[in-house]
Amino acid sequence: MVSSYFEIHNNATNSKHEYYTWLDFFQRLSTLGRFPKVTRSDSPEHAHDTIEKGVWSLQEQALIYEVDDPNYDELVGIPEDYIEKIRDWLYYEMSDENYRQMLETLDVFDRQSILIEARGEFDISGKNYGKNENRRGNIIQEGIYPSELLREVVPKDDLKDIVDRYGLDAHKLKTGEMVSAIIEYFELSQNTVEGEDEKIDLYLNSYEDIADGAVTEVPPQLQDLIDADDISDKLDILFEEATGEIFREVFNLEETNQLGQQATGVVADGEIEQNDQWLLWDNKRRRQGFSLGSDTRSKIKNYIDTKDQQHDVEWFLIIAPEFTDKAPANALQLEMQVGTDIRLVRAEDLTALAELWQENYAAEGRELPLSVFTGSKIFDVETAASLLETQFA
Repeated sequence: MVSSYFEIHNNATNSKHEYYTWLDFFQRLSTLGRFPKVTRSDSPEHAHDTIEKGVWSLQEQALIYEVDDPNYDELVGIPEDYIEKIRDWLYYEMSDENYRQMLETLDVFDRQSILIEARGEFDISGKNYGKNENRRGNIIQEGIYPSELLREVVPKDDLKDIVDRYGLDAHKLKTGEMVSAIIEYFELSQNTVEGEDEKIDLYLNSYEDIADGAVTEVPPQLQDLIDADDISDKLDILFEEATGEIFREVFNLEETNQLGQQATGVVADGEIEQNDQWLLWDNKRRRQGFSLGSDTRSKIKNYIDTKDQQHDVEWFLIIAPEFTDKAPANALQLEMQVGTDIRLVRAEDLTALAELWQENYAAEGRELPLSVFTGSKIFDVETAASLLETQFA
């Protein structure tokens, strides 16, 4: 983060004498009274020794930590809780990698007129050879702040479209709020996902957006996880995939099977077996509240009847962003028909349960007891929390 800030500042500075260096960084730390003073006149050897002593001092005060990594000889890290403070202190908006991704993802930066306007507005001199890809690269290379770019050259209507497309929380009458929300969204994104833990974190952070039918764009950090051409299909698959991963990886339910995309016939989106008891679930990605109408009730009854030919289904979950006022009564009606607990689970409540489980109960070999879903109508996280507290007290 600090290196990116230095690069942006130095690229925008004509005189090398005004460049920021690591000495400047530690010199600013010294103003806090927690670090030895370093001057530009210090010899490299003396400066290195002084910095090393300063690093030890900061480690003793738990402000930074030594990171044990076989790929690096000397690496220190800043605790995550300090990041926001440092961002306020060192003006920083977005890494170059995520900046590039934002420019490549947003349609507005495919428009040559916008890129040419940016070139004139910020006096960008790099050669582009008539290619938009090079024009975008020049913007990054020149160190133009994302906030300046969005504010100065992107029309307000386009900002509103971006906020709507990604379901961002921003006041659409205030340009500053829209710009901040867009930057935050893309700064938290990444091109690829490496490792199961990273993927789970992304699914949990994006789960409510994935479930929301009003969101019409795949979050950029999840673009490569699902192979589908149609955006709507891709989001539907992501919703099912994310749900399966949460059950499997967060709740440690190894007997979780996803059925919806690869199965044929009358099946739910997924199933879980625990102690010879079965749970089925169905994802309902919707723009508005899900009502559980008669057609859907008929399909779910068929799902349960089909599975009941082999195993007893104890619970059926319907996972959606929100439910209508009629949905609980419709769920109860279906429950009386099939003799199975029908639970309406809001996407935000499933993520809340996941966070509760991770923070308080997750342990190697321990599964979430499916009995937390016992009951009727809308699933309540507080009730589930009480059950878990009783069981694991």
